[in-house]
Amino acid sequence: MASTPVTLLSKRSGNSSDRPLDTTVQVGELAINFAAAENGLYFKDSAGDIRKVTGVHYGSSAPNSTPAGETGNSVGEVWVDSGTNNFLRVWDGSSFIKIGAAFADVAASATVTIASGAIVANSAVVASGAFGATTASGALGAAVASGLEITVISGAFPAVPASGVFGYKVDPPSGLYVSFGGGWVPAA
Repeated sequence: MASTPVTLLSKRSGNSSDRPLDTTVQVGELAINFAAAENGLYFKDSAGDIRKVTGVHYGSSAPNSTPAGETGNSVGEVWVDSGTNNFLRVWDGSSFIKIGAAFADVAASATVTIASGAIVANSAVVASGAFGATTASGALGAAVASGLEITVISGAFPAVPASGVFGYKVDPPSGLYVSFGGGWVPAA
């Protein structure tokens, strides 16, 4: 018997911000947007919500801010806001929240506690966007950097770099982490 090749195509679009409508996708069905400007892989979950499962949006406006299809965003969707400070933001179901919003853009002084008192730094954030510690526990002295780099971590934690490197883990146990004392500790 001769076999005939079969091509299976998911629901798809090449239009930027064209997310699938929950009325056109079945539970568990995949849909893809392959537009260069804003793309992603989507599925409908058991609660009937459309979930984005790939891609981190980078730009000065939020993903899906001018929708061509379904409006809104998926819980846990990540956006690197390329505005003045390059904030990492995550959709919580109602808005994009800044990771580290309690101290990441404070112009005055702040007290930052990491790993239940392991590090406490006063005046940790300087108005220029540079990070510096004028005083710190353990007499760490002053440190100034021109910005903040956050490594996105998926799967197992990578080898531990020098203390003070930030990482955002996208899968459980998800959250913001900092390398300290030979390991990764939650930064909250």
